[in-house]
Amino acid sequence: MIEIPSNKRELLDFALQTIQECRVSVGMRAAYCRLLNQIAETGRYDGTKSLINMMDWQLKRLAANLFSPVELKFSIDYGRPRPKVAYEQAKVVASELTRTWDRNNTDMTFGRGVYEGLKYGACILKQWPQSEGADDSPNYYDKLVMPWQFGVYREDENRIDRQEALCETISLTGPELWRRIHHLPDARKLYDKAMMNAQTGTASSEPNSYFHQVLSASQLNTSGVETSPTPGGVVQLNNMPNYGIMGPTIAPATVEMQELWVKSDIDGEADYVTIQVIEPDILIAPLHKKANLLGIKQAQPYRLIQPNETTNWFWGRSELVDLIEPQSLLAVWCDDAKRLMGLQIDKLIGFSGDTGMTDELYAQMRLAGWANLQQGADIKDITPKFPPEMLPLIRWVIEIINTIGGFPDILQGKGESGVRAGVHASTLLKTASPDMRDRSLLVERQCATCADLTLQMMEAKDDQHYWLKADDPIKDVEATQFLLTDLPEDWRVTIDSHSSSPIFADENAQLIFQAKKMGTVTDEYVIDNMPFPNKEMARVQLREKEARQAKMMQQLLQSDPEMGQKLLAKQVGLRR
Repeated sequence: MIEIPSNKRELLDFALQTIQECRVSVGMRAAYCRLLNQIAETGRYDGTKSLINMMDWQLKRLAANLFSPVELKFSIDYGRPRPKVAYEQAKVVASELTRTWDRNNTDMTFGRGVYEGLKYGACILKQWPQSEGADDSPNYYDKLVMPWQFGVYREDENRIDRQEALCETISLTGPELWRRIHHLPDARKLYDKAMMNAQTGTASSEPNSYFHQVLSASQLNTSGVETSPTPGGVVQLNNMPNYGIMGPTIAPATVEMQELWVKSDIDGEADYVTIQVIEPDILIAPLHKKANLLGIKQAQPYRLIQPNETTNWFWGRSELVDLIEPQSLLAVWCDDAKRLMGLQIDKLIGFSGDTGMTDELYAQMRLAGWANLQQGADIKDITPKFPPEMLPLIRWVIEIINTIGGFPDILQGKGESGVRAGVHASTLLKTASPDMRDRSLLVERQCATCADLTLQMMEAKDDQHYWLKADDPIKDVEATQFLLTDLPEDWRVTIDSHSSSPIFADENAQLIFQAKKMGTVTDEYVIDNMPFPNKEMARVQLREKEARQAKMMQQLLQSDPEMGQKLLAKQVGLRR
């Protein structure tokens, strides 16, 4: 825990020093991320497009296998056994949490974070509540914070919740800045001072982003075609016009704000203190009293998304590290194949015994389709043959990239020789994907951690009542209603039935239906844990079906007690 000064001048000096310490490696990491993005987009180090680029496809298919937002479903359990009503309340709250992620597209944002985390090694999901509307109802916002926009106090600490300080760099336009400071004393003076340092036409929210910016006194060659050497020291004032890599350009003037979250104390209790500084030295929070702007005690709004963790390195490892060189080889060989194939059409012709052949005569000969040579002259085709090994070698490199990337043939939907049974194929699939399964479970846990923060915000901001059933809209609602704060304090969010992991989907379905066949679980459990459309209507129809069956059983017991007892005993046996 860090002691934060109370004096405004000392607080500003402390904030600037802490910001510098957290951002010590931003420039180096931004350059690295710029290179990774260039390779992912083009398949080459130099930014020119490769004929076959497998990098982006590798990232997309791996991200899709590790996390899928389509069937994502949360559940809530407790650290200790609780009464049945607590589990029924947890079920209702878990459904509302799932709907909240679906309505706000937080599940889609997390999915994009998995993709970015694979590309750059790490990505951060930020969430915060915001009151809006006439009734100040809470809305829950989220966004992805990229590695070059973020800094931590110690990069050798992997867990974000154990960092003493966190720093985010935020780019604000004039209206966004005014919304943040309009309530402060001398707001107009602060606004004018901040906008004096504004920049226009920035390429992203962070100047040290993956968009390559250099200073130039002359036009640079970015076409990929070799020309005469460019003098050294040339710098370019605008973005590199390489249209293989496009990015946002913000036309309005923007200012940078550094947002610090520091572990300290508020009124004698351990908590995060939020400090906001607009560059170069305008302190806008805290002004009078230290506060946690998230509004939740001992909580900060950032959660780490990192499929490839690295010991003692907060920023993780990019999925592209082992694939860069095979992709470069693939790009070179594809260029060679294209050039050789073009020569098979254009041909290289050699003339012997004809000293009068010129470029003009050769062009006329090719245009006319015939040649008039001197007596004794000869034409020879000296075009290099297309090597028969070329295409097999290209296929071999593609296979190597798939293998290193964790996608052997069986994980690409291709058959294996000698496999004739589904059980055999399932065994091979499990054997081929242990690493992917481990990372899928890791991403699943990180997703649950993000949802845990969402539920904390809902618990702090949502004061509406929920209820367990509403068959009687008045009686049932009044008897079973509860608030989110009524949940036992030891709740935690988990992913229900590995619903975020496509690689486990078929196994879970088979397990659930097998349990239903054995009578271990009920029909309602199957509805809850399978991707049925309109689950609430399915539950209503199930309850109506059970009510009809109970009524028919009662009538049978009255008309034929012996047969009714046998059927009842059979049903009880199946339920057991």
